[in-house]
Amino acid sequence: MINDSRAVSAAGAGRMAGLMLALLAAACTPGALRSRHAGRPAAPYGHSRLISTVTWDFSAVIPQRKALGSDLWPCAWAIDGDLYCAWGDGGGFDGNDDNIGRVSLGFARVSGSPSTDPASVRGTNIWGSPPYAEFPADFGGKVGSMIAVKGVLYANGGFWTASNIKDPVHASGRGPVSSIAWSNDGAQSWQIASWSSPEPQGSFLDAGQDSASGSPTYIYLYYLRDGDDRHLFLKRTAPEFLTADPAAARRTEYFTDASRRSQAAHWSVREADAKPVFADANHVEGPSVVYDAAIGRYLLSAGHYASGDDNDSSAGQVGLFEAPNPWGPWATIGYYEDWGGFKAETTGDFLSLRIPSKWLSPDGKTLWAVFSGLKSLDSFNLVKGVLSLR
Repeated sequence: MINDSRAVSAAGAGRMAGLMLALLAAACTPGALRSRHAGRPAAPYGHSRLISTVTWDFSAVIPQRKALGSDLWPCAWAIDGDLYCAWGDGGGFDGNDDNIGRVSLGFARVSGSPSTDPASVRGTNIWGSPPYAEFPADFGGKVGSMIAVKGVLYANGGFWTASNIKDPVHASGRGPVSSIAWSNDGAQSWQIASWSSPEPQGSFLDAGQDSASGSPTYIYLYYLRDGDDRHLFLKRTAPEFLTADPAAARRTEYFTDASRRSQAAHWSVREADAKPVFADANHVEGPSVVYDAAIGRYLLSAGHYASGDDNDSSAGQVGLFEAPNPWGPWATIGYYEDWGGFKAETTGDFLSLRIPSKWLSPDGKTLWAVFSGLKSLDSFNLVKGVLSLR
């Protein structure tokens, strides 16, 4: 459970260490980054004082690649210990092909924890196209984010249903019903809320297994306003209102500002009062946030594209940031123009880099992330990252 008044702090490391940190911070401001890499987009925030580097190991990407032809892969760490993930436009794990068992939207159970062994992670299609899934899909569309709360799985997105298209299971692209679906039986069956809202739904904050508590006070979502892809906003709602129409009065609260040291946040029931919690002049795409409890930091990943044309985005243009609170203040861990060497192959779309809380090591320093993209990356891909703390 997130406590809005939480103050995350670390013991001082002495005057000399403090001086070194100050020098490092001064050297890593956005202006310094811009001058150091002339012609390359600058990171929106100075470098982290807590995390000096993140080292990525791409050696598992090809051996661990699964579910060929299926992308997106938002995941939730459920109460039973497994991840439940959604895929788009493919056959998922059991189809393992762009056409075999293809559905526009499917849900899979992902068991195990990644390692160098390709068999360390196993995926099973739960809801899709039998016999390539255990239960048949009855609607389609795209899911942007998932969360597990009190034993229930929730997925927000844009859905195709029998009321708006003849064959919703195979309709491509995001559907016109912008709403939330939920499952009480481990993704075997799903219900869609009766409302459709023009309000951006956003990306759930991953706070841990089953939202890290049997009764979390709030569920947090990060979202972009329509027509503004440079600023990220934050809203919250009580778990019992997750399936309620967001237009209903006082069921959703929006971040407006924080105390001087950012330890306590202020909220409003009016979206018009919302203030950004994250900004990037190079645009923001596919944001995803996870709480790394062992180090007391929120890790935010997001794509960027300096040109302003999201067709120029790619899996290789991504940044990783950290903050002591869900609303910041943020600092840069890594900001890449060709992360993993994927830019050339995947230019045209960024489908997010997601770090499931289940795959954070006990000390919080090792993570495994899920990502997808175009061409060969149109699949379930894993990459390992190691954080070095100062």
